[in-house]
Amino acid sequence: MSGKQLGPYTVDRLSNENAGYCMWGFGTRGGREYFIKQFLSPKFPYDDKEASPERLQRKRQECRRFEEQKRAIYSVLNQYSDGNDVRVLDFFRCESRYYMCMEKVYDLHMTVEQIHGLPTVERLRLCASIAHAVAGLHRGGLVHADLKHDNILFTYTQGRRITAKVIDFDSSFLESDPPQTGEDIIGDQLYFSPEARLSIEGEPVPLTCRMDVFALGVLFHQYLAGDLPIYDMEVYAYPADAVLDGRQLEVAGQIPEEVADILRSMLEAEAEDRPTAWEVFLGLRRFLGQPVTAYETASYPGESHRRETAPPEVPANPWSQAGDLL
Repeated sequence: MSGKQLGPYTVDRLSNENAGYCMWGFGTRGGREYFIKQFLSPKFPYDDKEASPERLQRKRQECRRFEEQKRAIYSVLNQYSDGNDVRVLDFFRCESRYYMCMEKVYDLHMTVEQIHGLPTVERLRLCASIAHAVAGLHRGGLVHADLKHDNILFTYTQGRRITAKVIDFDSSFLESDPPQTGEDIIGDQLYFSPEARLSIEGEPVPLTCRMDVFALGVLFHQYLAGDLPIYDMEVYAYPADAVLDGRQLEVAGQIPEEVADILRSMLEAEAEDRPTAWEVFLGLRRFLGQPVTAYETASYPGESHRRETAPPEVPANPWSQAGDLL
């Protein structure tokens, strides 16, 4: 598609490369470039003249639920992001399709091997930065639910240091509104926690922010050791499968013991036995000998990261049709 107007954005084309259930591309508005994502479902029955009244009503209800969920998630994300969770700038509908807009991040396209090739202190600093970003989400009661290398972008700060940005909140949910069935859990099973795997198999287990801590344990091991935590890959397809079978994931010997202890705790079978993302951040900062700033202390009082009040509503975009037609 060439030069298509989506609300105030001009988009040259949308691609489905590595996109799952969406299309994506970049659009311009006011001379600036933005990341644009198109959701393939649900589709609002815009100008649908063939469906029965009952079917139209079902479609509208599905769209209303989708919009309510996305607005609640994006509201918490925007409120609790520390800047390294890339905020959602717009969520809107154009005709039958829903769209989401974020700032464009100039990604360095670093592989796991390239991250592992950085100095140890830099790798640990990046892990601490990611843990801090995820802890912000958790303070708002938001579970990312699809933390993996592909959903971490690396870019330069103004001071030319590499920093990490957390993206892709398509699988995210609020702890207060978890997926109703295992079929609603979407993500890379390589990083799934044991409880996520159980839920997929139909077990009624709580799904909480500690799912993300397990995923970070797997991801950080990749960054620090260059590979997954150690388990029998000939027997188990995924790390969580080994854990559910009573096997403890082993940590590579090259990782400093104090950090290895943090990783082991993150990879515990029981969610309540894992640390919070904030505790992971604190542990990494202590190992690096870096003090916690007054801003961080104010942002994360104590060790409770549960949202006590409802998130503020996301203001409706004045040019969006969704508020008028839903």
